[in-house]
Amino acid sequence: MQKLITFPSKKAFSFCLDCLKKNELLKLNTRQCGALRTVIVPEDDVEEFRKLIGKNKYQVSENVQVRLHRTDEVPWGVERVGAPNYWNQTQGQGIKVAVIDTGISSRHPDLRGQVKGRLVTANEGMGYAQMEGHGTHVAGTIAAVANKKGIVGVAPAVELYDIRAFGPDGTASIADIVEGINWAVENGMHIINMSFGTSENNYAMQNAIKQAARAGIIMVASAGNNGGALEYPAAYKEVVAVGAIDKENKLASFSSRGRGMNVVAPGVGIKSTWTNGTYRVLDGTSMAAAHISGLYALMLANQNKGRGRQILRGYGRVFKNAGRAPS
Repeated sequence: MQKLITFPSKKAFSFCLDCLKKNELLKLNTRQCGALRTVIVPEDDVEEFRKLIGKNKYQVSENVQVRLHRTDEVPWGVERVGAPNYWNQTQGQGIKVAVIDTGISSRHPDLRGQVKGRLVTANEGMGYAQMEGHGTHVAGTIAAVANKKGIVGVAPAVELYDIRAFGPDGTASIADIVEGINWAVENGMHIINMSFGTSENNYAMQNAIKQAARAGIIMVASAGNNGGALEYPAAYKEVVAVGAIDKENKLASFSSRGRGMNVVAPGVGIKSTWTNGTYRVLDGTSMAAAHISGLYALMLANQNKGRGRQILRGYGRVFKNAGRAPS
């Protein structure tokens, strides 16, 4: 510990410096702030310092700890879906969320410790040397940790599981996706986030979705960014299909829509985590789906308290003019 000793005038401070010249050890241990007429003295040396400078006037200050005025940034989408209102009840503890995507950068400061498991199915299980940031962005919206820096996700205490089915070019084969869903079923995931789609129905993927639903897994998928009909897997009835809205609660022009869409969520100007410890602002129904996956995590974590459904009902009231909440 240290004390800060401040002198009222340059003359008094100069006298202090002259006195210190008489005690080399004390001078060595003392830090000098000449422009401020202040010296920083180890607490154990204060009494010796007092004797050295005698009755000269000075003011002693405690070396108290000062905290930065920092906090987690709550992105507008996380705020809009009402997630902070439930964090005193739950932050998603114990809920397993699988993200089938390009991969999650687990070294990102806001995602450190959040990724509890990983499966690589892309490129026949070999993966790729480089990782595109889409999956990291989705993961941050779902579960960026509350660490008083960066951003915070909808459910910052969930367990993330990284299923890398997509390559850096943003494509994956049905086989890679089906293998990822199979792993999610076998490993007891509670939620699967699927921020991807195709315009073509596929029997193998449809079967995978049905089996996951029978296993009790909640599946959330982005509706699509084509401005028209829903893509698959969002179009399957077992899946919660999510469209994108902007800050004015208006359906984004790019968002798929129409029959089968269950809910809308923020998907325009969404800030979240990216690779190499950075952040990026993106638009898309992928971002919207991530918000709903986070809300479901809060709901499931709160079920034992009998408050789970109230989270989604509350969300539905907020967005009743833009879409309807999951049933």
